[in-house]
Amino acid sequence: MSTRPPTFARADVHVSHHQMLVNEETGADHPSRVPNGLTASAPGAAVILTGIHTGVVDVTVQLADAPPATTVGGWDEVEDVELISFTGETRLGGLMGHLPEALPNLTPHGPGRYGMRVHARGRHIDPSAVPSVPFEFYLVMIWPIEVGPKACARLGVGVAEELGLPDKSAEIRRWAREHARPECEAGAHRRERPPAAPHARPGHRTGDRASVADRQSLP
Repeated sequence: MSTRPPTFARADVHVSHHQMLVNEETGADHPSRVPNGLTASAPGAAVILTGIHTGVVDVTVQLADAPPATTVGGWDEVEDVELISFTGETRLGGLMGHLPEALPNLTPHGPGRYGMRVHARGRHIDPSAVPSVPFEFYLVMIWPIEVGPKACARLGVGVAEELGLPDKSAEIRRWAREHARPECEAGAHRRERPPAAPHARPGHRTGDRASVADRQSLP
């Protein structure tokens, strides 16, 4: 994959409930928790939290073929997450489904794994405002990590364990059945030999073969 100069696009995004969404038409659930307070991802989706509950924010998207070499200065917050695309068609928009036409597909290299770095400025200026002119600014950088035919195959088969697909539990149960060891089976502890009594005398009848052998060896 050749390295080209990054491409930029900019648009006003209408947000509600403090959220911008990154998603594709797969019905994937968005993360319900954002530990770093700014952005989080799940297979097929991601969320970016805004300071305002409702209104307009300024968003710039930068698409590159490689991770950024340096950190861009002048931002209040910067966080990285990994974005998984199943379709290669991923868009950024507001919570209520508004997709700005000026913002491109975020995963143009097709299905696979991408890096996403979110920069934010102005989230703490006035969270109670409902601005029609943005005072919150965001820069979203996207670059491919693993894309192409192999990534497509991995996204289609056997990725439940790694990416958390809906059949993850079934896949784990199947793996456990195929790889379970006999000592892990129910009731296996009944086959274990009970430990010898700590103060048993030689020749004392304990009922196991070792004590019988000891008795027979006595003069």
